[in-house]
Amino acid sequence: MNNVLSSLKKVPKEYKNNPLWSVLVELVRSMPLYGEHKSYIREVVLMENPGISFGELAALLRIPIGEAMVILDELRMWREDVEEEIMKSFPEPKYKLVAIGGTFNEIHYGHLILIYTALKYGEKVLIGVTGDEFVKILSKSHPVKPYNERIGRLRSMLSSRNWLNRCEIVMLNDPYGPTIEEPSIEALVVSPMTYTRAMEINEIRLKKGLKPLEVIVCPLVVADDGKPISSTRIINREIDPTGKIL
Repeated sequence: MNNVLSSLKKVPKEYKNNPLWSVLVELVRSMPLYGEHKSYIREVVLMENPGISFGELAALLRIPIGEAMVILDELRMWREDVEEEIMKSFPEPKYKLVAIGGTFNEIHYGHLILIYTALKYGEKVLIGVTGDEFVKILSKSHPVKPYNERIGRLRSMLSSRNWLNRCEIVMLNDPYGPTIEEPSIEALVVSPMTYTRAMEINEIRLKKGLKPLEVIVCPLVVADDGKPISSTRIINREIDPTGKIL
C-alpha cells in the first residue's frame, strides 16, 4: 500500500480531476458490500474517529484503499469541499417539502451544507430551530443565544445567499416538531450525528399512520484538524465557523 496515499485523509484535487477517479467511483459503487460498508462507516466509524485516514479505514475494515477513499469522500467534507459545493446551482428538487432542524447557535459550515442539501432536494425547506425553553433541557455545554437572535442571524445568512424565499423557520419545543404530524413533509435531511433521531421520527410517523420520511444524510463537515465543526468548538475558540484552526 502506498504509504503517502494511506496517510491521507482528503482526496487531492488532482486525483479528482483525473478521469480515472470517476471510473474508481463507479467501480466502488458497484461492489456488493458498498452500501453496507458505507452505512457502517457513517454510523459507527466516523462517529468514533471522524478524522480517520484512508489507510486506517482500509486496515480497519480490510477493504481496498480505493474503496476507503471513495466512501470517505462521499461521507466527509472539508472546508474547501463545502465552499465548492455551495457555489453549485441547485438541481430540480425531488420533493415539495423537506425538513431540517437544529439550534443554530453559531452558523457554521456544517449548517451551510445541511441547508444546501435540503434545498437540493426540496422546493421548500422547513427549518426547525430549538426554542429557548427546549434549549434549557438539552444540557448544552456552552451558552446558547436567545431564539430571536439565533433566527435573526439565520435569516440574514439565508438572505445573503438568496435562500430565504424557499425556507420557513419554525420553533421546536421538542425533539421532533412538525415532522411527526405533518403529512406534507416528504423528506428529512440530517447529519450523521442525528441519523438515529430520524429513525425515531419515522417510527412515530408509522404508529400515527403517516408515511415515513425519506431520510437524506448529508456529509459530516470536519475542521482542518479532522474533527467535526461544532458551536462548542467555535465558542471555545478552537476553530472559526469555516473550520480553520485558531
